[in-house]
Amino acid sequence: MVLPRVVKSLYRMIVKIVTARRIFTSLSNRTFAGKANPYIVPVFIFYCMGKDDVVSFYQKHWGFIVKYLQVDKTHCVHHGYYEKGIHTHIQSVLHMNDFVGKLLGLELHRNQAKYVLDAGCGIGGTAIYLAKKYPRNIFTGITIVPEHIDAAKDLAKENQVTGNTDFLVADFMDTGFSSGQFDAIYFIESASYALNKQRLFHEMNRILKPGGTLVLIDCFRTPVQLNPLFTQFYTWFCQGWGLPNLISLEELEVFLKTEGFQHITTKDLTKNVRRAILRCDFVGIPYLFSMMVRRIFEGKKYHIEEDPRFLAASSVCSTLIALKKGMTYNAVIAVK
Repeated sequence: MVLPRVVKSLYRMIVKIVTARRIFTSLSNRTFAGKANPYIVPVFIFYCMGKDDVVSFYQKHWGFIVKYLQVDKTHCVHHGYYEKGIHTHIQSVLHMNDFVGKLLGLELHRNQAKYVLDAGCGIGGTAIYLAKKYPRNIFTGITIVPEHIDAAKDLAKENQVTGNTDFLVADFMDTGFSSGQFDAIYFIESASYALNKQRLFHEMNRILKPGGTLVLIDCFRTPVQLNPLFTQFYTWFCQGWGLPNLISLEELEVFLKTEGFQHITTKDLTKNVRRAILRCDFVGIPYLFSMMVRRIFEGKKYHIEEDPRFLAASSVCSTLIALKKGMTYNAVIAVK
């Protein structure tokens, strides 16, 4: 009696995997409102330190990711911030933008004009959202992906914020901006891509005015020791998302203090973004399962990191690591 139940369960799981793959592939090439999707550009093509097939995966399936995460409505590709009164994905993503605005002090100083830098702006969603909400402030967004800057400029025109936004192709490790040019700088899930964190914060300190605010929203490692299996999950997570490695909050504090930042505070947002992460897991779980099955049956001949579906599966690893308390999602605020 046990064997038939196992066979039926395995069959149902295989059906789900096949169905998920078909949906994933079919949606990847769809258009929005009958037009070519303007957001189909590989978000991590320059940041990513993975192999060519990982880049190809994003280029091929980016349309689905945009559709699934509703980037056509939010223009943002970051986790949503859930709390009481926030129910949908769109609400949570925009609420994260609101949260960043508060951390930057824009809410308290609405009548004071500030120069704000979005370091790693993507297609400009957060900067444009804040520019509309706080029109007296001037927002600059930078990224090293030219296609994203083109999209950001188009969105700025559509949202009528060209007067208080500017988007440039620039590297946040060496921006080329004048010293003391900005009142505030924020990173949303982008600072972790910097290979040299010390150099990054040295540059941010240089272009910030005295008393300026630095805000980082990102994932961080904890001191928890992971066993070999979860260490492998952590490795896959970093490889899949093109991360050199995650640093801890303690390491970050050392970097910031070394560059002269002070009044460093942190806020744990892990519970607030949990629902957003689970949204990504829904897509990734079938891929991770099928890839691990291949690993079991094919052994060392199968290199999971080289599978073109690897990025879809690697997002699940963050949840597994978080369950072991090996990773947190935090907001960090510092003052020059």
